[in-house]
Amino acid sequence: MATQSNIQKAINLLAKEQDSEIRWSYSHTINNQTDLNNIDVEDDKAFTFTFADVETKADELDTADDAKVDLKASAKAKLIAGEALTEDEANTIVL
Repeated sequence: MATQSNIQKAINLLAKEQDSEIRWSYSHTINNQTDLNNIDVEDDKAFTFTFADVETKADELDTADDAKVDLKASAKAKLIAGEALTEDEANTIVL
């Protein structure tokens, strides 16, 4: 299951795709369709996406996060070994 942080990011991304002006708030953990349905959406609007859509997007975000971690680890190993970095690996280095 995706992290709660990425579930929240996924909801935000899907909500903005639906309506760039949509505003919403919640005060609970979001783990299923009922939790999603209980989010307060302003101006009597409602989400048009399902929790399954949220899970799919959150899983994509988790995969991207994992890839970033792997890329940083690869860059670190190459730096320690004195090897050349790929451009993507070099871009992981924050100066």
